Amino acid sequence: MNFTALLKNMRTEEGISLDQLALGIMSASQLARIEKGERSVAKVVRDRLLERLGVARDLYENLLDLEDYREWERQKDILHAVREKQTKEAEQLLSEYEESLEDDENIRRQFYLVMLADIQKKEEGQELFVRKCYREALALTVPEADTVWAKQRPLSILEINLLLENLAYENGMDSFLKYKVLLRYVEDGCYDEISKAKIYPKIAFYSLKKRMQYREHLDAGERMECLEICGKAVERLRDAGRTYYLVELLEIRRQLLEDQLGEVTGEEQKENLAVHRENEELLKVIRDLYRQYDVTDYMEDCTYLYQQKWVFPIGEVLKIRRTMFGMTQEQLCDGICSVKSLRRAEQGKTDIQREVREKLLKRLGLSGQLQWTRLITSDREVVRLAERLAKYQNGQNYVETRKLLERLKAKVTMEIPQNKQFIIETETLLDYYEKKISMRKFVDCETEILRQTLKENDFRKMGKIYLTEMEIKCIRNRWKGLEKNRKIEEIKFLLDIYHKYSLKNEIANAISMYEFVTEGAVSELGNLGEHELAIQIDRQSIKESLKCRRLVHMDYKLYDILWNKQEMANEKEDKADLKEMADELKSCISISHYNKRFFYEKIYRDKLVNVHCQD
Repeated sequence: MNFTALLKNMRTEEGISLDQLALGIMSASQLARIEKGERSVAKVVRDRLLERLGVARDLYENLLDLEDYREWERQKDILHAVREKQTKEAEQLLSEYEESLEDDENIRRQFYLVMLADIQKKEEGQELFVRKCYREALALTVPEADTVWAKQRPLSILEINLLLENLAYENGMDSFLKYKVLLRYVEDGCYDEISKAKIYPKIAFYSLKKRMQYREHLDAGERMECLEICGKAVERLRDAGRTYYLVELLEIRRQLLEDQLGEVTGEEQKENLAVHRENEELLKVIRDLYRQYDVTDYMEDCTYLYQQKWVFPIGEVLKIRRTMFGMTQEQLCDGICSVKSLRRAEQGKTDIQREVREKLLKRLGLSGQLQWTRLITSDREVVRLAERLAKYQNGQNYVETRKLLERLKAKVTMEIPQNKQFIIETETLLDYYEKKISMRKFVDCETEILRQTLKENDFRKMGKIYLTEMEIKCIRNRWKGLEKNRKIEEIKFLLDIYHKYSLKNEIANAISMYEFVTEGAVSELGNLGEHELAIQIDRQSIKESLKCRRLVHMDYKLYDILWNKQEMANEKEDKADLKEMADELKSCISISHYNKRFFYEKIYRDKLVNVHCQD
């Protein structure tokens, strides 16, 4: 994505002035220079500007210069320590981080204060200190916080979170009105689906938790209002396939419904009983799942709000891709820059100028951009269409997928290899799923799509690999037509990449593609008879997804484990455990319904009927 063009297009599209977007971060004149491409901008600032315009930071892949990458590594280590409750290590890392802060680095200092508050929230007697941290953190980038309630201005979800944490310490009717303001702020704002799913349920939970303190005084109208807020929050989570504050919200909805059941009769009571039953079933499935995989079911910190995606240093990527392409430094530099400049960049000693960097990256099959989503674009509508297309595709709605694909083709340039890959790959998948092409043709097409950006060298045997998400997708999809030994080799190759990320505490930053790769791997391994290995991979993938509060395709993983267990039992001629099968299928039905994967929900329901017939 052309950051400067995207930023300006989004800002003007939303009718936001330079002063409004820049407030608390920089001056309007500095922002104007950034939009003109006259001033560089650090990644933490890029992220904050995009987030104020409603774009989630975990939607795009990232290449970073030296200082940005060091900053990302520092924050990544702190976030991991806080998330894993490694308090002493987190405090030590934060102390070192504080020493690196400059006076004018408001966004970095805000991160420090928020993490400090997250640690101390778990300690008794630290309420005043925590409140002070949140108050200071908010003032850094929202200096006129008291006026936000009456006059809206662009805020990132991180800043809304700070408003919320400060609001949690207020009391009285005024605080209830402020919660409603925040809910409307998010609901009516320009935030994308992921951003809304991250913050709306938290606002709803904080609001409802405070109102439930006066539960016995709520009248029927107030109780209905609370149920509506709870329902909207859960729907936000369902649309995104996430579980942020889901258990907490389901528990509150249970209490509200139980209070209401004693006050209604007839059809209304039947409806409430049905909602209550569905609520209890989902709550049990989610809780059992978290407990089975030893992951806490309650939200304990705000580290999820800082989640990144696919982050690499530019110098390292240049070296890795050059090696993958079988090129010498002289060959890569030819006509672009001196070998000395490239060598120093690859050694992590210096950054390369933007124009030179773009040319080098393009020679290595990359777009030359620092950040990109599924498509390289400066048009926000393209980003939105691509997200919608992915949802239709995952839901097996191929008619709508093709319609959106045609709209995208008219809006993006095919001269950019990554865009061409995306369009052709989507068309190829649709043709294959609709049986318009054979498996052999599908595999050949995936290989050709991969060659748009990556030469077909035997890079699988190399020590270090850098692949874009689209390249990984092509490699994963062509497994279908490979012979057994080659298939297992390529599966282990991709799984090994994610194993290395896991060792560096970075799997959360690659979670979406990790899920995609493991889902394909267990399917292929199961078909090859490698049932135990498939189950092992599935269980590890489930644990990582739960830690990231993701339920996307969780039903498929659970069903896959069930299927592999059945196959192992059949091989041993053991009798199937029909009760276990029924219980697991009910979990699959509940989760697929939650994720609005109705195509798969029907499949699981049909299989459950067959199990009952056997019984």
